[in-house]
Amino acid sequence: MTDPLRVAWVAARGQLVSFVRSPVTALLALALPLNLLLLLSLFALTGYHAPTGLVLGEDTSASRSFVQALRDAHNSFELRPMTRADALDQLRHGRLVAMIEVPTGFAADVAAGRPARVPLTIDNVNLDLTEDVRRAVPAAAAIFADRQARPGIRVTADLRNTLPHDTGYVDYLGVSAVALAAVIAGGVLGGTVTAREWETGGMRLLRVAPGGAGPVLAGRLAAAALVGLLATAIAVAVVVAGYGAPLKHPVEAAVVVVATVACATALGGVAGRWLRRTLVIAPLVVGLTLPFYLDSGALEPQRFDGERLFWIAHLSPTYFGVGALEHAFHGLDVTPEPVWALVAVLFGVAAAAVALLLGTGRR
Repeated sequence: MTDPLRVAWVAARGQLVSFVRSPVTALLALALPLNLLLLLSLFALTGYHAPTGLVLGEDTSASRSFVQALRDAHNSFELRPMTRADALDQLRHGRLVAMIEVPTGFAADVAAGRPARVPLTIDNVNLDLTEDVRRAVPAAAAIFADRQARPGIRVTADLRNTLPHDTGYVDYLGVSAVALAAVIAGGVLGGTVTAREWETGGMRLLRVAPGGAGPVLAGRLAAAALVGLLATAIAVAVVVAGYGAPLKHPVEAAVVVVATVACATALGGVAGRWLRRTLVIAPLVVGLTLPFYLDSGALEPQRFDGERLFWIAHLSPTYFGVGALEHAFHGLDVTPEPVWALVAVLFGVAAAAVALLLGTGRR
């Protein structure tokens, strides 16, 4: 083996040993493709099939054919047959996106060539999701007419909204982006200032100082939270002034932003304490936050995306921040939990994370 090849071999072996001894960077690199795959999967899974109550007023060949056409309308409905009372109850409690009724007399109208009206009640909390459902009914009607070999058949939706007005998709998404900004800013800053104490060896000196490490860590986290609040305030200004999103409850919005930043900063501090390397904090926080962001109700209320994704979303502060901020800005109740409970969880997790961090700083 020539000298250059020998040197390259020794360097490669040394780097592999370094990866083994300090595996965090290597693990993050290995996890990146999986993270991207998860992002794409969540983007497809959220808002994929809208849970829709199906109320059949008659059991005829025509009604069954129309229901099959609804099922075949591409990526539109997850039809759940139920009584009208159950459908209205689930729609009222946010478990359904819409209720479709095939009324009594549907087959007679089709046979007579009269327009058949299908009542469609929508939880119009989000304009994009609402439009998906609205467009799917004419698509199903076209499939139904083609299968009946009668192109003159007309099936129209008798639209009824549960809310007095729609919320624009950009407005909804912009508000959820404020929660994303709060979590990333707080998490990165909290993790960086904490990890630096261990990375530079300052923690060893702080532990033997008269006041201990606790006050210093608390002060650094407080400073990180203030900068995180400033970054989030800029995001709020862009959403309100740039996107034109309304801000119905300013005081509530301020409390929610403080709670979200505090929670993210404290959790970032805990991550920084365990990782002890500033270099990996930002990719770790961003890499974890983005999948949870998509699974937090950022694109639509999380309650519509299935029980499994719904409960996984609760593992991240973004779920609680998005839910509370949508109410503060738009007056929307997008989570089953009330706003006070969402804020209480954020502050509670922040307090627990700070207590854990300060406790480890004493050892």
